[in-house]
Amino acid sequence: MADPVQHGFESLVPPLVAIFLAIATRRVVLPLAAGVFAGAVLLARADPEKSLLDSFFIFAGAIDASLRNFDHLQTLAFTLLLGAMVGVMEIGGGIEALIAKLSRWIRSRRSAQAMISVSGLAIFFDDYANTLLIGGTMRSTADRFGLSRSKLAYLVDSTAAPVAGLSLVSTWAAIEISYMSEGLADAGVTAPSAGFALFIQSIPYRFYPILAIVMVFLVSITGRDFGAMKRAEEASIDRSPHNPTADRETTTLPRPPLLWLAAVLPIVACITALVATLVVTGWQPGASAASASVLQDTIEILGNGKSYLALIIGGAVGLATAWLTHAKFGKCELETLVMGTLRGAWQMMPAMIILWLAWALSGMTGEDALQTGDYLSSLLSDRLDPRALPTVVFALAGFVAFSTGTSWGTMAILTPLSVTLSLDLDPSGGPGGAICLATTGSVLAGAIFGDHCSPISDTTVLSSRACGCDHLQHVRTQMPYALVVAVACVLLGSIPAVLGVSPWICLIMGTITLTLIVRFLGKHPTT
Repeated sequence: MADPVQHGFESLVPPLVAIFLAIATRRVVLPLAAGVFAGAVLLARADPEKSLLDSFFIFAGAIDASLRNFDHLQTLAFTLLLGAMVGVMEIGGGIEALIAKLSRWIRSRRSAQAMISVSGLAIFFDDYANTLLIGGTMRSTADRFGLSRSKLAYLVDSTAAPVAGLSLVSTWAAIEISYMSEGLADAGVTAPSAGFALFIQSIPYRFYPILAIVMVFLVSITGRDFGAMKRAEEASIDRSPHNPTADRETTTLPRPPLLWLAAVLPIVACITALVATLVVTGWQPGASAASASVLQDTIEILGNGKSYLALIIGGAVGLATAWLTHAKFGKCELETLVMGTLRGAWQMMPAMIILWLAWALSGMTGEDALQTGDYLSSLLSDRLDPRALPTVVFALAGFVAFSTGTSWGTMAILTPLSVTLSLDLDPSGGPGGAICLATTGSVLAGAIFGDHCSPISDTTVLSSRACGCDHLQHVRTQMPYALVVAVACVLLGSIPAVLGVSPWICLIMGTITLTLIVRFLGKHPTT
């Protein structure tokens, strides 16, 4: 193992190569692979017994090791299972039936916006499924009540990734936990459930996705808008409430009356199995302190549980339930169920390749290789106040995500390194300290913020396409809201949180501030 002094600035080369190539190419897979190979070259150069040719063997070894890790294999298994479950619910019509059932409660423009937002929360397990299903099924509703397609795209886009990024049962969860575990391991924290505990504890510190959802509901419930969105709403508000085109779009083939249950029961079964597994594997008789509260005992039990096993069991139970419910309520044939399973699993392959390479890159910068975290810690310990780290990470993640158009790629590059650096700069706080929790939350928050503002983001493109909105119009109308939320997150979230203010107090202050902004800056659209 080479020490950090020996490599020095060179230890930053792999992540820098990945970041700059991702920005230049607007791709993620090849830049990540290039970053891993750059690390392999540096390791070969540092060993006098190795030649440049050995770089290829080191590269292949890093890729192989990242896949052979048992925790990594469990992460991939859960990702495939949940993707397959989503695929079955899509092809079987369960999610579409649930959204159609919810849309019956709409009576006005405000209730239409609120229902679209609630639907965004209901499809919490995958951002792509959220975007495509809600955008596609709610277009006629938006037209009928005079909502602009820009507003529809905003409501869809600003609930999709934030909800999936916060949810424990989602295609994001296992991947986030894995990235966090890598960063903790590089900092010397190797407890089996450390990544899961960090994921849970960092949720209230994810200020941007939480406040972005708050902003969506404030705009929906009040009916107030500002900036480009207000102009877009004024341009569409004069549509007839009985638009014949909209009426034709709502004419669909009759659905089985209970098909909507095929979207609800698999999620309930997945969550139930997941929590039950965590409780069974994490409960230790007599281990809880007499003074501990019920909440503390619950957190400790869930934290001690086998999180990867729980995710796999939850995913398997959810998939099996999706099969049974769609066969029962939707009369789906075996061929349809198999096709949905394979299609859903296949849709996760790009994310899994990114994850695989991100693990390899994390290995290159870890304690057993270039020790990038140690070098950054020694470099910044006297130059950067640890309390500024969450804000710096939020800005960096936002810039990378905006430039590359991918929140997943941003998290893959920055999460392990940011977690390690936060622990190195604040060793006394540990994984449960405010700086580590706020920094961890800032990676996800910044990645989603940059993704929301980026015209090359995959989810931004999907949202505009699914909602039938001009793509650049969607970017122009959504960006002011995203910027307002981002400023509130920094000034009322990440900065006060590291100064000792409870994250819940920060979220309350952020909510009050956004409410005042919408109330006094926003106006009701007029014709």
